[in-house]
This record gives sequence, C-alpha cells and structure tokens, in this order.
Amino acid sequence: MKTGFHGFFFVWVSLWLRCSLPVLAQTVPAPIPDFAGKYSDLLPDQKRLVDDWMQRFSDIVQKPVAPEEGYNNLPVSTKTTFYGVTHALIKTKMTGQSGDILAESAVAIVDKVDSVAGDIPWAGGDEQFRIYVQLKPGTQDLLARSQEFSRKRDNTVYHKGYPVCFRSNTGTPSIQVSMTTDGKRADIDVDYHSSKIPACLINGHLSAGNSDVRAGDNDQRHDRTWNGLQSWWQSLLGLPLSAEAPSGGENEAVIPREPGTKAGEKPEVAVHDFLNSWLVEQEPGKSMAYLGKPCFACMELETGQAIDRGMAKFRLLHAMMETNKRLGKISSLSEVSTGMKMSGPRVKLIEQPFNSQFALYNVREDAAEQFLCPNQLDPSLISAKALKSKAFGKYVAAVFRLKTHEQEGRTLVMLWAKDEGYWRVLSYDIDPIWDKYQVPDTSPAKVAAAPALPVVRGDEQLVSAAGDFLKSWLVTGNLDRAYQSLSARCYGCINIYRDEDEAEAQTPEEAEKLVREAMKQIAETAGKVKSLKDALEAPQPHHDDIKLVKHTTPQAFVIVSIPDYMAEAADCTKLTQGGMPNFADPGSAKKYGNYYAVGFRLKKGGPGADILWLVWGKEGGAWKIISYAVIAP
Repeated sequence: MKTGFHGFFFVWVSLWLRCSLPVLAQTVPAPIPDFAGKYSDLLPDQKRLVDDWMQRFSDIVQKPVAPEEGYNNLPVSTKTTFYGVTHALIKTKMTGQSGDILAESAVAIVDKVDSVAGDIPWAGGDEQFRIYVQLKPGTQDLLARSQEFSRKRDNTVYHKGYPVCFRSNTGTPSIQVSMTTDGKRADIDVDYHSSKIPACLINGHLSAGNSDVRAGDNDQRHDRTWNGLQSWWQSLLGLPLSAEAPSGGENEAVIPREPGTKAGEKPEVAVHDFLNSWLVEQEPGKSMAYLGKPCFACMELETGQAIDRGMAKFRLLHAMMETNKRLGKISSLSEVSTGMKMSGPRVKLIEQPFNSQFALYNVREDAAEQFLCPNQLDPSLISAKALKSKAFGKYVAAVFRLKTHEQEGRTLVMLWAKDEGYWRVLSYDIDPIWDKYQVPDTSPAKVAAAPALPVVRGDEQLVSAAGDFLKSWLVTGNLDRAYQSLSARCYGCINIYRDEDEAEAQTPEEAEKLVREAMKQIAETAGKVKSLKDALEAPQPHHDDIKLVKHTTPQAFVIVSIPDYMAEAADCTKLTQGGMPNFADPGSAKKYGNYYAVGFRLKKGGPGADILWLVWGKEGGAWKIISYAVIAP
C-alpha cells in the first residue's frame, strides 16, 4: 500500500491516549504535555504561510477556516512534511559568492503554499512528503547566485512538470527545489539519504521514506544540518520503545495461541473480536493472538534498526495494557472507534454489520504485496507473480479511527489475511491520506503535461547490445557475458553511489569487483524470470533534449538518444560522492548519435524505486557502458 513510513501502531496508541485522554479514574496518572504539532508551536514564517494558505482555502470553499483550526486538524504526515521542509528552508541562509547576504533564509523564495503531500498510499516517491508552492519573482536567479544552492541535472523522469532542479550544498540531507520552466511554481522536499548501489534499486519501497522526516533517524540527520528541529511526533508514534516491557513468564499464559474466533470465520467477525477484546473487555492478551509474525517487521521500518522480535509481542502487550488503564471502562466499541473511508482502484468496500466501528475493504493482491512490512525490508521476498496480480479476496484492510469524547485520534489501517486458517494482522499503517479533501489544495492551475518526446530509429548495434546485456544479466544469469559490456570507465561510478560510511575503492580492480558484486546482488533480488518484462519496468522520461529510440521491449526498459553534453556531464570522474551530473543546456548546437542511455527500475523495487541510467558510448568500435547515473524520486 505505501512506500514510505510505518508507525509502531500499538505503542503509538498507548502514548497517544496517554497524551490526549482526560483523567477518567483516580488510578490514571497525571497527563503529560500534548506534543501534537500545533499551530501555536510554529515559527513566524511558518505561520505566515499557513495563514495565507487557509485564507485562500476559505475563499475557495466560501466558508471561514481559521488557520489554527485548519492546521491542527491536518493529518500528522501533512504537518510533519510542512514543518520539516519549511524548517530546513528557514535554517538555510542565502549568500552571494562574495559573502553578501541575499536572503536571511531560503524560505524567502516561497510566496504561497498551494498544497502539502504527506503519506499517500501507493503514490510514487516523488509525490509524497513535499510541499507545492508558488515562488516569488526572481527565485531562479536568486538560487543561481546563492552559494548555498547549485543547479543540478534537470529532472528527466520524476517531478513531472517541474524539470528545473536546484539542491542545497549541504551534502546529505539536502533541500531539493524542483521548479517549472517559467520559475513560478515548485515542489520542494528534503532528501535525507544519498543513493547507494545496489540498495537504491532494491529498496524502492523505502524511497518515499527518504523524504519523510519521521522515518528511521531522519529527524536526527535533519537536526545535525538544520538545528532546532522539534521531533514532537515521537511522543505520538511511540519512540523510543518502553524499557518497562514485561520479560515473559506470566504473560505467556495470557496470550493464547489461537484467536477467539473460529477458523474460517468472516474477517469482520475477527476484526471486531480483536478490537472488542482489547478495548471493551480489556483483555489484550486475547487480541495478541490475532497478530501474525509479519507485523512485527513494521517496528523495524519505523526505527530503521533491527529489533528483538522474540520480545516484540511482550512490548506490544504492555502497551495495550497501558492503553486500557488510561482509557478506562467503556461499554461498547462505538465509544472509541469509528470506521473511515478509503479510495482507489485497488480497494473495494465490504458491506458488513460493523461499518460504523471500522470499515473493511478487499485489497488487491499487488497492493498488499507492496504493503507487507517484511517485503519492504527485504524486496527479495516479494513474489513477482503477486506483484502482477489484480485479484481480490486474499487480503482485507480494516480502517478505523480511535477517538475519545473530546478528541479525534488518528486513522489506522490494518492488513489482514488468513494464517493457519485464522484471520490475522500482517501489517499496519497510521494516518494515511486517502481523501484529497483532507488537505487543502489552493493550486491556481495544474502543471502542464510535458510534450511527447520525438521517436528515432537509433543505432541498431546499440539496441542489440543493450538488449543482450540486460538479458544476460537478469534473465539467463550469464553474468560473465554481461560483464563484457562494461567499460573500465564506468567502474569509478561505484564510488559516487556508495554509502556515506563505506570506504572508497582505491584501485580499478577494487571498483570493478564492487560493480560486479552489485550486479550480482541485483540479479539475485530480481529472482528467476522468464523475460525482462518480469524483472524490469521502463520509466517515462520527459526531458526536451532526449529522444526515444524504438526497440522491441519498451515495457521493460527505455532507450534514449542523448546529446554529447549529457554524456559528458554523467562522466563519473567529474563527480564527487553523492553528486549528480549537471545537465544544464550548454546553449549551443546539440550533437546526437555518439551516446545513448538505457533506463529502467527493478520491478521488485516498486513504483518509487530509483531508476538506473546506463550511458553507452563506443570503444574500439563496440558499444560499451561507460558510466551510469542513479535517478532518485
């Protein structure tokens, strides 16, 4: 369902209730401060943008929307995205090459906020965790003159409609400003990780988390670069885990092996029994029997660290018991849970008697395969067959919102499937943005679609060499044959796309070994496939200076004819670690025919995976891969 951040559901529930519930009984401890990311906590520049945003939204709906009320009611991921991106801008001063101050902070480039994209299930990595804005006049010139930003390669695949790219010169993390050609609008995000071969192709499901300030240690990375970040969401999402979790023993007895419902029972009966046992009967041990082992992997997605899964169930049980203490006695599930809506072609509503307490949806198999937390941690577990399946019936999603008499909670999505004949929870998500009306959109106009690229015949030997290379690599498994297509010139690229903590290859031999090991790992992740269409997916490029080349497998990979200046900019000997080629127009006549690029994403990486571009040039009369570039969302 989503390529981004997964919350630690049960601990989150415990701490959310701890922060938000009034005192219901004498045994309930005094409430701790509510760190809910409120409007009152925003910086002046952030309030300025929110005030204007909500005023324009009020004009659209012809109904007053108070900035404080409108902002406080936004989904958590929307608020964290707005807060994180604008905080990075505010903390970035803009100076000229001589040190003169161009702007006290980079937020000065933003005139108005149009919308904010937080956690959007099934959206690509370049469609989540970013703000869409109107820019002040002269922004492109200001960024070009600022020594804190550099013009990078134009966006050729992601960020459609926003081709002009500037990045902050902070290394990683960095601010990315992708703007329209007229310089009037932009999408702005923060990239917290650099692309690493082969992980960037394999871990595509995590790519959305690259721009989610809540994911893993992104908040710490952010604060090291732009200090003063308040990670208010952590008390809401349950980080760090409680050190008071029971160690086992007597708790083993209260967790039955089998759920309370019969095998073969309808899913709505199982979901109701899970919630009712926990929240109404206040016997969370019974509910624990509904948790399948795969759901514990979701905890690792949140922390970015391996956990002791043997102890995970006891930590969850402890959190659920704490929730019961703070909730107090309730007479029915309807008092604290209400069903929420989902939308999209990959879900179908199931009519059932508990609709008011939780909504239930059939989930298409390909969506469920992407949503499973173990698959996001290790894409090699993804079934290629399931990833192509449009079938319904195997998985269901329960969607509900916990609430109190005074305050609405957060929307929770739980993926269920049959396990040993019983319906069990396999994965979960928090506060996804299903309905576009949850977030104000004041965009004055849609970004114009990029014109179709010209199609050319291309060099026949190049087309044949590219196809043979990919088939040898990913279909027949003849890696020795695939390696013959590599030029020694491309080995230096391994140092560009390496982990920040990974040592640089010191010799050509070391670099060659690392490139070959990466290729082998990618092939192993792709698994056994019958054709390239089963392993790869072609991106849709949209740059004015490239031309599509006809070939027989356009669904799996794309071949483009590129001008000489692009190939020269992609030469890895000219780049530093994590650097990206600058594809700025040279302003002179463009030469074609000397270089081509082959682009694809690994299917198991998901729709938000990084794209690998292989640059081909001639050596000794034969076409060889002379460099490569990674294109991240």
